Amino acid sequence: MQDAATDSKKRGLIIGAVCIGLLACGGLYAANAGLFDGSSRDLASNDADRVMDALSTMDNEKLASSEYKDARAKAMETLKSTSLDRVFDRLRSDDLSEEQRESMRSNLGAMIQEDMQKKMDEYSSAPEAEKEAIMDRHIDEMVAFRDKMRAYRDEHKDDPEFEKEREERRNRRRSPTKQQRKERMEKRNPDRTAQMMRYWPKMMVRASERGIKMGFGRGGGKGGDKKESK
Repeated sequence: MQDAATDSKKRGLIIGAVCIGLLACGGLYAANAGLFDGSSRDLASNDADRVMDALSTMDNEKLASSEYKDARAKAMETLKSTSLDRVFDRLRSDDLSEEQRESMRSNLGAMIQEDMQKKMDEYSSAPEAEKEAIMDRHIDEMVAFRDKMRAYRDEHKDDPEFEKEREERRNRRRSPTKQQRKERMEKRNPDRTAQMMRYWPKMMVRASERGIKMGFGRGGGKGGDKKESK
């Protein structure tokens, strides 16, 4: 009888341990898959509306966390293939509160910075023989984005709401709040700054070799942006 009771107790302990293990694994899976709030699934959905909904509701620190790394990459690819009109229309939508609008704007900025960091990392870690092709791909992507921005701006140049928003963005850049200045200082990374100082001049030289002007201003780059040197 005692042996039976001992065996039963052991079986109970084993079953309990297995259950705890399964619960732990399930919890980790749920956290990694974003099942608690659905944000990860929305970011990785390949659906621009769901991506923008997630960006308008997530705070910057949450989006930047390691568990969302893959989802951020998928979200960025989705947005790159989405028209600027669609993204800006969402930013200007009356459906968003000012807090949601600012979250989306901030999260978009953070993702663009991360994408730029990936470009610099890819270039700096590539074999020397591959660097030029990588740089050319980066330049082409940046020029395509610049041209989209110009086209959108030209299309909406007579829109008073668009001009008002542009002026507000300029003012935010010119006169950041104390909190914004503090956040910028905290996010500044000397190593990344040095990396940018190495990468950007090389990109400008390569663009010049290809006959491409990288300016993002109203007139910069016109008349020969895509003229390749032989």
